[in-house]
Amino acid sequence: MAVTPIGTNTVTAISRRLIIPEIVDNIYLSNPLFFRWNRANKILYKGGTQIEVPLMYSKMAAGGVYSGYQVLNVAPTDSIQNGALPWAQHYVAVTVDGLTQLRAASDEAIVDYLATQFKQAEMDIADQLGFALWSNGSNAIEVAGLYEVIDNGTVQASYAGISHSANTWWNSQIDSSTTTMSSTALNSLFGNCVAGGRAPTAIASNRANYNRYYALNLASQQFPVQPGGQDVQMAQAGFENLLFNGIPWFVDDHMGTDATVGGPVFLNENYFEFAVSRLANFTLRDFITPPNQDAMTALLLWAGQLLCGNISRQGRFTALTA
Repeated sequence: MAVTPIGTNTVTAISRRLIIPEIVDNIYLSNPLFFRWNRANKILYKGGTQIEVPLMYSKMAAGGVYSGYQVLNVAPTDSIQNGALPWAQHYVAVTVDGLTQLRAASDEAIVDYLATQFKQAEMDIADQLGFALWSNGSNAIEVAGLYEVIDNGTVQASYAGISHSANTWWNSQIDSSTTTMSSTALNSLFGNCVAGGRAPTAIASNRANYNRYYALNLASQQFPVQPGGQDVQMAQAGFENLLFNGIPWFVDDHMGTDATVGGPVFLNENYFEFAVSRLANFTLRDFITPPNQDAMTALLLWAGQLLCGNISRQGRFTALTA
């Protein structure tokens, strides 16, 4: 009896119904920052020809104490300036050859095969976005990563179209002189990132600096005691972490290994959003068959951008070597 290959429409439908929802969940749980932002509902849908970011650069001029019938100052304050960022796009291709289609003569068989293919695609695009999250702006079509966002003009002259040198309020807190980690240096940078009762909410670093912080916390006594405390939800999700000033310090393996890009990064996540397009939030295009090949191929697409509304409340070390 002849075996009828499963067609492109069937493969597309099976993939969208059974596989893609799990992929989306897995990708947004694959990285400590994605995990935190997904948990805090900071992965938002956006649209438009570009993504605009409202930037807070000054306090409100009006407001204060008053008494009785005193005339109040109600003049508007120009305290927000809009920045703009382009869409960044990522893709990965999934291909099924004709022989595999013949062998997978049932829905169950093709699901098993597709699950393996899409698992590789999931790992690939999760890795892409993990590295994109720490990009430095050297690739104009890439996500505006944290090394571009948390800057004072040393890495890039501007962020979101606003110059660092012409706008001193648009500079992050950068420690480029400390070479040896100490509690004093960590607390100093932490304090520089605090304003209006809002302090950093998380710290990320590479493994070397995480280990330095761990060693820094070992008590100087006959029986050393390791650092105590952790963010329980992060730990349960598989992300080891320690606490500093009550906030989690975790490792992100997508950060660099040298002092410039591997040092502790102090993040105030209140000002971050991870914008995605409804039309490309790990959206699977239809499987199609090329005219000159016995195979079917589909693209898994993502489009979005990392947004930060106040980069002056972010900080990082760029010279730690010990």
